[in-house]
Amino acid sequence: MNYASLGDGVRHFQQARQNLSIKTNLNTLVNELSSGEKSDKVKATNGDSSRFSAIDNRLKVLSSQAFVAKETQLTLSAMQTALNNFDAQRGALADQLLPITPDSPDFQVTQAAAAGRSRLDGLVNKLNTKLGDDSLFAGTAFDHAALTSADAMLTDIVTQIGGATDTATILSTVDTWFNDPAGGFATLGYTGDTGAQQQKRLDGDNKIVINARADDDGIKSVLKGAVIAALVDDIPGIDKSVKTSLLFEAGLQLQSAASDVAGIQGRLGYAEEEVERISVAQGAEQAALNIARNLITQADPYDTASELQAVQLQLETHYAMTARLSRLSLSEYLR
Repeated sequence: MNYASLGDGVRHFQQARQNLSIKTNLNTLVNELSSGEKSDKVKATNGDSSRFSAIDNRLKVLSSQAFVAKETQLTLSAMQTALNNFDAQRGALADQLLPITPDSPDFQVTQAAAAGRSRLDGLVNKLNTKLGDDSLFAGTAFDHAALTSADAMLTDIVTQIGGATDTATILSTVDTWFNDPAGGFATLGYTGDTGAQQQKRLDGDNKIVINARADDDGIKSVLKGAVIAALVDDIPGIDKSVKTSLLFEAGLQLQSAASDVAGIQGRLGYAEEEVERISVAQGAEQAALNIARNLITQADPYDTASELQAVQLQLETHYAMTARLSRLSLSEYLR
């Protein structure tokens, strides 16, 4: 047996293992210096990693809750923006309709009726606003439009009116269509969900109710006013006095609905404040936990740099010794 060769093999194996150990230690220190965190969490916690694990788990929960809060804030903000536009259209139409009287010139009556039809389309479109793929005012029916088209609503109402041409019958029919729980707006106009209001759970103790759907009484009041104005051009055979009466009544309806819309906006505003309050509290907890986590895992940059320098010197020494031993082995072989 060639014991010299066997000894060389053992020596080379030991050198290779030492080389791997030094390189592993070097990479660990480089990572710690760049990340600022200790790699060995068990060693960093003196063998008790339960507190570190609890902090890490809580931070993951808070991160998930922060995502829900951010999503809820975006939803509420988009709803407020849509309602602001909705209310602006309501106010503009009311201002155009209220000055209408039996003495108004024909062109003004025609323009007011056309405005009613145009604004109705705009109001419906705003209530059918989506955030991404989710419908905002359809309750929990996120994949449904909140309302059917203005054309479909007007067609059904005109059918219900039949041949009536007097103001009282027309207004009564419109009221019935919007207020009947078993027909009209409830079954044809509103196409969203009618169950419990949409809710967002922000943490274990707090959930936000988003109480703003297109079947809200305040929303219906605005739509009713716009529908009355739009019907002026859709009902055949009505004279100018009936037209002007309908337009004025539509203006009054729209004007009185202002407080109803403000009430909906107020509810959304309260929800926005709650989300902000909870988000601030969660953010403060996240910051505190991150500080606690850093105190456990933070690697001292000066100590790490010193250790890194020592390991680099160790590696250089190891390479020098390896090279020397290799030369010695070559000379032994050449003898």
